[in-house]
Amino acid sequence: MSARAAVVVLLHEAPDLPIPPPAGTSIALRVPYPDEGTVTLTGAAQKFLARLHAARPGGPYSLVGLGERAGVFAQALALELLGQDASVTSVATVLDAALPPWVPDGDDIARFHRLQAACAAWTPPEPSMLPTQSCSSPESDVTGWIERIAATAPVPPPPPATSAIPLKVGGPFRAPVFCIPGAGASIVSLLDLAQATHPQATVIGLQPRGLDGMAPPCTTVETVAASILPQVLKAAPQGPIRLVGHSFGGWIAFALALHLRAQGRTLASVDLIDSRPPPADELVVECEELDVLLRWVALLELSVERPLGIDASILQPLSGPERMRAVHRRMTEVGLLPMQSDPITMLGALRMFAACLRTRYMPAGTYDGALRVVHLQDPGLDASGNDREATEMHSGWLRHAPHAQLLCASGNHMTGIRGPHARTLAERLGLNA
Repeated sequence: MSARAAVVVLLHEAPDLPIPPPAGTSIALRVPYPDEGTVTLTGAAQKFLARLHAARPGGPYSLVGLGERAGVFAQALALELLGQDASVTSVATVLDAALPPWVPDGDDIARFHRLQAACAAWTPPEPSMLPTQSCSSPESDVTGWIERIAATAPVPPPPPATSAIPLKVGGPFRAPVFCIPGAGASIVSLLDLAQATHPQATVIGLQPRGLDGMAPPCTTVETVAASILPQVLKAAPQGPIRLVGHSFGGWIAFALALHLRAQGRTLASVDLIDSRPPPADELVVECEELDVLLRWVALLELSVERPLGIDASILQPLSGPERMRAVHRRMTEVGLLPMQSDPITMLGALRMFAACLRTRYMPAGTYDGALRVVHLQDPGLDASGNDREATEMHSGWLRHAPHAQLLCASGNHMTGIRGPHARTLAERLGLNA
């Protein structure tokens, strides 16, 4: 059976399509302007996916932005699609100079400026991750150029959504432990916990893609869980299984637990470490670039257990690259990164972290097995505040797992899975027995 031809998606700002549509299958959709509900390109792209899937479900897609702002939106849309393992064959931009002029008026003026601001705040992906081709003014036949672009496939399909990496090799008589790290984190973050398990326990880290900065991170929990499932079944074709998810990794662990139960597998334990329950609504999760970086800094401060001296007042006036250099400099000064490292090495982790922050998740069902929710201490709260937060975390997960149990452990969100705290946690969870 021949492969399905890509549909050309013409993204345009003007009320009417500014060029004749290319031959073959094509659809024209007007670029959405960020509004009161979505202020970032990512948020606008997330909402736009429903329109695209309704017009042509499944793809594959050749995305063409007719105009420079539409081209930036095409990149944001492509990353959302690739993050769901949808097929994107090409991404292209027709520059403003190659199109008939269009001047917004009326209600379009304010929306135009919001889109302009969202594009200015956008951090474009590296060409190696998302090759984007441009048509400039010398091109006389824009429609023909688009047809030629659509016939090529310069965007490589992303690698598998996860990779399984052994953290500790044990014997065949104990349930293997599968660990999933938090947002933007490496499986190395769970190495202390892995080493604290029983000497005969095999521990496998499940690393979602994107950390290396070479591939687009996943943008849905289900994409990651569906990728993990066959890897888990291959590594543990029979017998009980243990799942551990830290922070955002708890959502993935929960989705994976639902898949495994549907396959009839026995789960010896499901442990969600400091993982907030999924929100009750399905609204688009907005998080601007500066907010992403500030939340990243907050986690770094928890990791080193002291302030880094970087806040919004320092970062706000800086450009995106300057902000990254400022954070990188402090990370090297406190020993979180080598002095000789390059700030660009942070890009993959930050993009992956941002994708997790912006991810919506609504569990596909209820987990009826035993599940433990571990609350780690928030140093910014007093004892009563931590008790209240733990209770809210537990009650939130009870909506999805009626037998969920609450366990409060030592350490904060970052230190609770390291060093002595990790050893104590492994003991309390029975992972070392």
